Amino acid sequence: MSTAPPAPAVGAVLMAAGAGRRLGGVPKALLRRDGETLLLRQIRLLQLAGTGPIAVVLGHHAAQLAAVLQQQRSVGALAQVGWVTNPAPDDGPAASLRCGLAALPPGLETLLVALADQPLLEDGDIQAVLEAWRTRPPGTALVVPQHDGQPGHPIAFGPQLRSAILQAPAGQGVREWRSSHPQQVHALPATHARYTTDVDTPEDLQRLRSACGVRLELPVSIHRILHSSGG
Repeated sequence: MSTAPPAPAVGAVLMAAGAGRRLGGVPKALLRRDGETLLLRQIRLLQLAGTGPIAVVLGHHAAQLAAVLQQQRSVGALAQVGWVTNPAPDDGPAASLRCGLAALPPGLETLLVALADQPLLEDGDIQAVLEAWRTRPPGTALVVPQHDGQPGHPIAFGPQLRSAILQAPAGQGVREWRSSHPQQVHALPATHARYTTDVDTPEDLQRLRSACGVRLELPVSIHRILHSSGG
């Protein structure tokens, strides 16, 4: 009896190094949807989509996020999930991405890059990106979901682009590569805004609640501070 070949190895970088300054310094990855932090929700969705190793990139709020990850690991969760801290998170997303890519094992045929503050993504959305990568046109090095002309996440690429990003000058990442190699970028059109919706400001939280019926709750410690100060 013949057996199907093993699925290509898929790894992911989850970007969670931001300071959340426009949200008052709140660690956005610890916002909760339906009682689940966005950090753990994104990890769960990546795993449901078939992702193997996941490297979470921490920076600002690293201690708080690492505590959540360590607690989950202590109860036997987060298999194949590791985390690394970008020592200079203000150097921009390219620096954080390099930290994450360097932390993943070699030999991965597909790389995903996701953001920790995307509250609307579903596992089917990630699977659609992976399918677009598997069926990409010849010459494609990067798949980017797109809604209403706006690029989103997660994105998918292979080992060649991984190497190019790791070897790029400081401050240059996927955005700069994409601008220089438009002919190698394949856009995945989406009729919804889940790929392009993240959280940056208090207005974003209100918009999610009114337009999508999605309520994001502040981390308990931050919530107490805001209310005790009258904010």
